[in-house]
Amino acid sequence: MKKILYLIDTLEIGGAETSILEIASRLKEWQPFVISIYKGNTLKSRFENEGIKVYTLNLEDKFGIIPGLKEIGSIIEKENPDLIHATLFRAEQFSRILGPKYNIPVLNSFVNDSYSSERFSSLNFKETLALNFYRFIDRITARRANRFMSITNAIIPSNSKALGINADNIKVIYRGRHIGHFRAKAEVQFSQLEELGNSPVILTVSRLLKRKGYVESIRAMAEVIKKVPDLTYLIAGEGHDRSVFESLISELNLKKNVILLGNRSDVPGLLKRADLFLFPSHYEGQGGALVEAMIMGTPIVAAKIPVIEESVEDKKSALLFEPKNIHDLSQKIIWAIENSEQMQELGRTGMKVAEERFEIGKVSRQHELLYDQILKEVEK
Repeated sequence: MKKILYLIDTLEIGGAETSILEIASRLKEWQPFVISIYKGNTLKSRFENEGIKVYTLNLEDKFGIIPGLKEIGSIIEKENPDLIHATLFRAEQFSRILGPKYNIPVLNSFVNDSYSSERFSSLNFKETLALNFYRFIDRITARRANRFMSITNAIIPSNSKALGINADNIKVIYRGRHIGHFRAKAEVQFSQLEELGNSPVILTVSRLLKRKGYVESIRAMAEVIKKVPDLTYLIAGEGHDRSVFESLISELNLKKNVILLGNRSDVPGLLKRADLFLFPSHYEGQGGALVEAMIMGTPIVAAKIPVIEESVEDKKSALLFEPKNIHDLSQKIIWAIENSEQMQELGRTGMKVAEERFEIGKVSRQHELLYDQILKEVEK
């Protein structure tokens, strides 16, 4: 059986890491194993429970190139993989050095809109210099990868331009979910959420970062509760901007209405309970939480950005608002609450789209076909 190495920065809970777990555990013609480079191994046991071998290097120095190359190289010599699939910046740099050294083809993934104008516009001078440095390194090493794939069409132009690669050769494979399993978990977890009562509930699931749109969504809630005073806005996730949002919630006197839940294991149940799923992000790679809301048929209010528009259509499967526009967001939320039947219909349409596009079995098979294609291209 052909063997594939999934090389990843860490095994912490995140979209890229969870996606690898979902895909690797369903491969039929490829035997997967994983190397996690840096400290952070929350998902390790879940991989091992699926029978996937995991090597955790636990490197502390994010720029420890020499130790990393040595340790990963020794594992490659031991396991002798047929293909390396690397995800996220540092793992990709290791793959681009070691793949050619051991004559192993390399696949890299676009999972973020890393070099978009939107991202650059949000950075200060020092941060801009740092991102330009990473882009420079990314560009000069990109030619050492055999193929690239992307989780959406929308993020291909900025990434391909930044790396100087042909956008026509990039394969799009969406992230998926085990739809039946996800819905079954929701049924179990829903019964445990009685403390939320019957008040309207809006839910956002995302890391606590300013670029996720939380400043706008929290400020919008201050307007919404003037008309819907018993509204509860739940935010599931963690991140380094938590203190910013805690201060804003306190400043706007929203502690009773806006609740930071931290990381949660009951997201399916929360989605089933929520009256609306709000996704206010400034930019995304795909938006795994958006896909999960679609799977559950939870009515969606989301920012009108290209990545989101690739998954849902305004007034057909979601209600979209102008990004960063607090007034437009608050008005769309109020309309959604007051027109629940129309929103439920949008949710049902979104559910059908998810079933057609994001079922994990289909997604996993698309990966295997791409892996086979890469091997054929290398053999020519």
